[in-house]
Amino acid sequence: MKKIILPLLLLLFFYGIIGKAQKPLTGDYFGSPLRIKLDATGTFAEIRSNHFHSGVDFKTMGKSGLPVIAVADGLVSRIKISPVGFGNALYIDHPNGYTSVYGHLSGYNKTVSDYAFKKQYESEQFAVDLFPAGEGDTISVKKGDIIGYSGNSGTSFGAHLHFEMRTTSTERILNPYLFGYQNSDIFYPYFELLKIYPMDNVSSVVNSPDPVLYSVKNTGTGTYALSGKDTIALWGRFAIGVQAFDYTYSREDRNGFYGIRMYLDNNMFFSMQCDSFAFAESRNINACIDYAANYRFGQRIVKSNRLPGNGMSIFKTPSGDGIISVFDTLDHQLVIEVYDVLGRTSKLSVPVVGRQPAQYVSAPEPLDADTVINVAWNRDTNIDYKDIRINMPSGSLYENLEMMVKRTPQVAGLYSARYMLHNPEVPLQKRISISLKTDKVPPSLLSKALIVSINPKTARRSAEGGNLTSGWITTETNEFGTYAIAIDTIKPKLKVVPQKASTAKSLKINVSDNLSGIAFYRGEINGEWVLVEWDPKNHLMIYRYDQMLKSGKNSFRLTVRDAAGNETVITSVILRK
Repeated sequence: MKKIILPLLLLLFFYGIIGKAQKPLTGDYFGSPLRIKLDATGTFAEIRSNHFHSGVDFKTMGKSGLPVIAVADGLVSRIKISPVGFGNALYIDHPNGYTSVYGHLSGYNKTVSDYAFKKQYESEQFAVDLFPAGEGDTISVKKGDIIGYSGNSGTSFGAHLHFEMRTTSTERILNPYLFGYQNSDIFYPYFELLKIYPMDNVSSVVNSPDPVLYSVKNTGTGTYALSGKDTIALWGRFAIGVQAFDYTYSREDRNGFYGIRMYLDNNMFFSMQCDSFAFAESRNINACIDYAANYRFGQRIVKSNRLPGNGMSIFKTPSGDGIISVFDTLDHQLVIEVYDVLGRTSKLSVPVVGRQPAQYVSAPEPLDADTVINVAWNRDTNIDYKDIRINMPSGSLYENLEMMVKRTPQVAGLYSARYMLHNPEVPLQKRISISLKTDKVPPSLLSKALIVSINPKTARRSAEGGNLTSGWITTETNEFGTYAIAIDTIKPKLKVVPQKASTAKSLKINVSDNLSGIAFYRGEINGEWVLVEWDPKNHLMIYRYDQMLKSGKNSFRLTVRDAAGNETVITSVILRK
């Protein structure tokens, strides 16, 4: 299918001339993806763990199985079935140059379902990523057709529809609200916290060299002020952080905002408007927020300063990289605006006065580390320290770092020393590789060895995997933390879930593994491969009875293997009249 882009429209869009989308970008070209009122329970570019939300989550009344509708004519370009992520997802390319995406479906319409089912059996895989048009297959849909059904598949924790709009040629993600999918939002965005961050050791907030957190209060419709304090005394250079949200359909479900603007004395020094971003940018969220506060307290504070490695396109710092300076004794006005896509704006006004503090000496906290390595954010760095090797590609960090490494002794249940790599409150943009020496692992257990991360609060161990090469085991991670070698010799556990045989339409097996995680499974009926779904969040593997069942007795066999090679087999008999 020829992909047609509307050059003028997209040019206007990406340069921000369209404004706040009072009118849909494409008029009434696109319809609703649901036959019910659209209420958003998750908004575009909302702050999530390690990523910006790439679409809008629409409520489906808490139900799976509601019809999901094609928003316009088009061709099914992709069918992705996965135990994680979007679960059952469908992509439709439209003639006007856009692609609509529908995620977490419980299933597809018959045409799509039959096509996917056939491909799963051909590949003998439950998880498939299919591109019908690229394979010469045409699955066309009309606006208003049922294409699937709402669900809770993949990494989802409640029935809903995840809906996206993208440009077909680039796959750049666009805010669905710009296409007219605003719901009945009657609420103003609201502020929760203000935080001011001194940017060096000669800057202070009310005589303190440390960041200061302020609560705020609502003083009227869309207006906010500090709680219990009128004026903040500043001296030096500062980043400004704010935690703000928006309600959409009710006050019981808070969502992300559409945009933020920050001014000092009417001069804008920061803005962020959630119109569009590329998937490759999404992890930059960790450079846009107070990552340490999010790690410690779950706070979602957006910070104004742009770190050198932050490539997020919706993050704008017109001058000074989002840092303000106060080096006088005058009165100033700090104003922060947060707004929704319909233009409702809430304003936090904060009086500021320049006040040079009494002289103080800022003494750094003592380092609890064996060694400190200076790592540049934009340069490859290889570290070889005792029995650990660390490879950090250029761009792994958002800014230069004095990276601490600390070695603590081996303890029971581990097969190496424990290595604390810096601090988990500091984010990584790219994955780094870690190699640990395996000289303390008995040769008979080498095949069962893996690297684990150790939670500093609970001591819980989580598998990070690993490949063995010449006396070392290597894995990749995108988080700082504590790492060591462990072994996994315990087989996965399988247990058939009891069901009434006369009415059962499927066979369900409860699956659990103690450490390394499920790496492979194969289901068979009478010795032939059969489609078994894997639902890791519910610890279930499900065989839904299909044409593979013959009349009479059928032997079912499920083989499950974890990442350490430990294997369990369970068998059952299925009777079919």
